Amino acid sequence: MLVSALALAVASQSAAAAPTNPQVWAWDSTIPTCALKHQGSPGEGTITIERTPGNDQTELMITLPRGSKLREGRFIDASAATDNGRTFVANLSTADSEMHVDSPDPEFIASLASTSSLQISHPKLGSVRVPINVPPAVIGTLRQCEDQTMIAWGLDPATWHNFKTRPQPVGRPLDRFTAGDYPAAALQQGVQADSIIRLDIAPDGSVSACRALNRTSKAEDLALFKSFETVSCTVLKGATFRPATDQAGKPVSAPIVYDVRFRLSG
Repeated sequence: MLVSALALAVASQSAAAAPTNPQVWAWDSTIPTCALKHQGSPGEGTITIERTPGNDQTELMITLPRGSKLREGRFIDASAATDNGRTFVANLSTADSEMHVDSPDPEFIASLASTSSLQISHPKLGSVRVPINVPPAVIGTLRQCEDQTMIAWGLDPATWHNFKTRPQPVGRPLDRFTAGDYPAAALQQGVQADSIIRLDIAPDGSVSACRALNRTSKAEDLALFKSFETVSCTVLKGATFRPATDQAGKPVSAPIVYDVRFRLSG
């Protein structure tokens, strides 16, 4: 999501094993997260699957075949239907032949390995059917990346996976940011950053704690880096969530992770 001087996204890169067929699926080094990209034949388009360690959200970045044209805009509460009968709530943004789809549903990622297409629909956009071919090994590689990254951040993936349900945002927390939230000193110096933020969600759904998981090793960057963390926590502490539940269905405290990606426009 671009907000003038500010863009927002999620997570970190891991040293997980390479995909089974690196000629078809490869890590997308332009995205600081667990993201695998499928490059089709020339003119066929591309698809990138991005996962957020410590967050159930799945993001798809789809470039349609040459000559395709989409209505530009953002479409909240769209749907993504698989050809095996499953339909998932998703949010959608489009421009020219590019489509960004994100779904908070924890089952969406697994469904990608059991379908040959997605039908993306919204009343203001209509429907677009996108062919996909995601081998189960690709999903497994992304899962491995997530677990390794969580361990690197000091989070226990086994505990995270053992929750009956994990924290789910009410609304879209990253939409709370505006261009005015860009730290002034960083803006003046032309500094960009990814602030990977851990929120601890209390049993009542409020944010009980917030801190950055990534750190800079350069002493001269400490103050600027801290300003990104401070802004991120100030904005995200106002978000609310449906809390995690244990196996008995009782609300419990649990973390959720966001990468607030600060980017300068133009």
